Amino acid sequence: MTEHPARAAAAAAHIRELAEATTDPRNAYANPAEIAAVTGNLRELARHLEDALRHLETHVRRRDKGDWVPPDGEAHRPYARQAGDAVQSAQADARNMVRDLDRAIKALGPFKAAP
Repeated sequence: MTEHPARAAAAAAHIRELAEATTDPRNAYANPAEIAAVTGNLRELARHLEDALRHLETHVRRRDKGDWVPPDGEAHRPYARQAGDAVQSAQADARNMVRDLDRAIKALGPFKAAP
């Protein structure tokens, strides 16, 4: 088994920590520049998520049918097709997040931190 499940879990934990740290609107962000920076980083996260979902979909669909043998007693189902379709839909959602966050970054342009 690879380290991929642990890496995905760690990434989810970091995002959960960010979400928990920013729940109070009175002190979640210090200033608009910080908001712009977080928005840019979340766009990059969405971009990487889109890539990871594309790779996941490819691997789901490329597995041998023998890899998808159901547990004893269950009827065979098209696991790869169903999972691949769902992951493909999630990838489209991530692509939309990237596009929407791009628009937010453009709107926040005056508040970007200097390089």
